[in-house]
Amino acid sequence: MAGRIRLKLPEEYGKPSEEVMAVKFPTTPGPQEAYINQEENRIFTFNLLDKPLQERQAYQAIWEIRKMMNHAYPESTRMEPKEIKTEAGRAGWFAFATGGMDSGCIHCMFVLSVDGRMMFGCYHFPDREPEADRKIFVEMLKSIRAEEA
Repeated sequence: MAGRIRLKLPEEYGKPSEEVMAVKFPTTPGPQEAYINQEENRIFTFNLLDKPLQERQAYQAIWEIRKMMNHAYPESTRMEPKEIKTEAGRAGWFAFATGGMDSGCIHCMFVLSVDGRMMFGCYHFPDREPEADRKIFVEMLKSIRAEEA
């Protein structure tokens, strides 16, 4: 892709240090892009893959991912897949939970077609105020767009 990805982030989000990335994502490869809040407990990540994906396929793709996860971890699903219009096009997303933080962690996973390529990402946050964090996620997701270089 000749351009860049743009999105609107909350003011307190920025690029994490290499040390923080190594702790949060100890396996390789990690995400291509990651943005983290100052408390380091909310992270928005994504990868723009060299896999073709048409806009009309995004919702079905997230359903398939959710189906696999639900088969392995049926108790984890917190929200069934939804479709949303973003600046780049239509995206599919759903929410699931994992342990690991004081009260667990919620992940809003998404698939989006950007210039015919698959963008795959996730917003990770503590399971304390899930509705407020889902709203933050939706606003970030809606703002994603491809921009010419």
